[in-house]
Amino acid sequence: MKKVLLFTVSALIIFGLSSCGSKKAENLADLKQKYDGKEFADCDEYIKAANEVVDVFIATVEKATKGDEKAFKELEELGAIMVQFGKQEEKLEKECPDKIKAFNEKAKKRMATSYEQLNILMFSNFDLGGDFSCDETDEETPAESKEVLTDVPEEEVVE
Repeated sequence: MKKVLLFTVSALIIFGLSSCGSKKAENLADLKQKYDGKEFADCDEYIKAANEVVDVFIATVEKATKGDEKAFKELEELGAIMVQFGKQEEKLEKECPDKIKAFNEKAKKRMATSYEQLNILMFSNFDLGGDFSCDETDEETPAESKEVLTDVPEEEVVE
């Protein structure tokens, strides 16, 4: 009985330690901790990590569209991480172009809605700083511009 208990406790400890390193990133801080400056050994490792980045991106955009200011600010930093991953992708694309292409197609589909939400979010926070309404009153139009240029001398008319 003691051996079974000891074996079970040992197995739980080993399983716990081994699963800690493979915890999926859930936010920007997790991504930074896990992948900041990381060089990927192969395409499979890169694609697994890039999927985590996509998941965090989607979740962060959703939070930002719901009014989470922290998430809105994190989007810029998340963009920097995505650029870092893009550089890694360029290196690995030579080794496995088909896997990278398939990943990019899936990621693009998954992120399409998030990009739409992000565009709406960015433009709703973008202040153009002026009134661009169209006012069609004649008060501001100079008299010279009101001339109608329909009087063309007959000798200039070409038939």
